[in-house]
Amino acid sequence: MRVRPVRKSDADAMDRFIVEWGAARPDIDVHYLATLGRILRLSSHLREAVDDWLRPFGLTWDVFDLIVTLQRAGNSDGLRPTALTDACLLSSGAMTNRIDRVEKLGLAVRRPDPDDKRATRVALTRRGENLAEKAMTEHSAQSRRIADQLSRAEQETLARLLRKLLRSFEVERESGERE
Repeated sequence: MRVRPVRKSDADAMDRFIVEWGAARPDIDVHYLATLGRILRLSSHLREAVDDWLRPFGLTWDVFDLIVTLQRAGNSDGLRPTALTDACLLSSGAMTNRIDRVEKLGLAVRRPDPDDKRATRVALTRRGENLAEKAMTEHSAQSRRIADQLSRAEQETLARLLRKLLRSFEVERESGERE
């Protein structure tokens, strides 16, 4: 399947890759690069942009992700590590390391779970709450600036299509976990 040519002034790196792969391997349909290639490329660019706007706060993505997850939960008692693991899409070992780092930075603390003395919860410190608030405000503003390069209708269409792709993975994972 051939991808429609794009004016040179509108072309991006994926357009070039599609042409090059089409010439190098005409036996392979590289149409997927028009979508999946761009998603991967955008992911890389977005991660760099996020790192740039988090840097003035002294944050990396992993620390930011944890503290804003705790903020989003809105529970002053915090969350159990298993809930954080699920919310941040990490393994339990990776979450333990992340909690250790955030705790060493003084942004969160482990406390006994008030509902189960055998368990612990992770909660933001006052410093963590303040930093999460400021960093999330900046993150939201910068993310909006990027998203606003598309009209509201384009954003809704893209969100619907990306949801469809993401759900295909989530449904597959969920069905694998039930087996």
